Amino acid sequence: MSQFHIAELARRGTVKKVVGPNPQKVAYKIDPTFNFRINTRSAYPLGIPGEFALMTVLRMDGSTISKSWNLWQVQDLNGEEQLAIRLNGESKSIEIRYTTFAQEKQNVAFTFLPFLFNSKWHKILLKVNESSMSLFVDCIMIDSQNIPPRQKIKLDGFTLIGKFKDNPAMAVPVRPLSFMDYI
Repeated sequence: MSQFHIAELARRGTVKKVVGPNPQKVAYKIDPTFNFRINTRSAYPLGIPGEFALMTVLRMDGSTISKSWNLWQVQDLNGEEQLAIRLNGESKSIEIRYTTFAQEKQNVAFTFLPFLFNSKWHKILLKVNESSMSLFVDCIMIDSQNIPPRQKIKLDGFTLIGKFKDNPAMAVPVRPLSFMDYI
C-alpha cells in the first residue's frame, strides 16, 4: 500500500482510519469513489517476477460480500487484464486470472470458501511460483494448484486495487488493514 501513500491520504482525510481486528491495529475504510490506480512501472520498476506472494488483511462490508471484485489487477495500456486476483462473492471463491505464453486467458479458482465471505477480518496470502499457486486464508493452507506458465507482464499499463469487476472506475468499500506484495 506504500505505493498508494494511504497513510498520507488518511492524514488528509481522503480515506478514513478505522479500528482494525484489535484496538492496536489501524485499518482504512475506502470510499467507493477513491481511485487506487497507479502506473505499473511506478509500482514495480523491475517488473513482476515469475515467483511472488501477495498478502492482505481485510474486512468486507455487507454490500461487498456477495459481489465480484478485483483485490489486485494489472492492466495493459488498453485496459486489458494481464493479471488479476478476484474475490467472487457469488461463487464464494478466489479466482486468479492471467495470460499464458500461448496467449490464452487462464482462470485458476480456489472454490468453496464461504467462511471468507462475511464481515469478519481475514488474512489472505497467495503464493505464486512458476508452475503453481497456493492459497492460505487465516494462516491455513486451502489448496495448491499446478498452473501453465504465465506470460510476462507489460509494465506500461496500470495497477489497480479494490475495484469492482464490472465497474473498474468504482472502488470496493472494503477495510484493508494491510496489503503487501512480495515481488
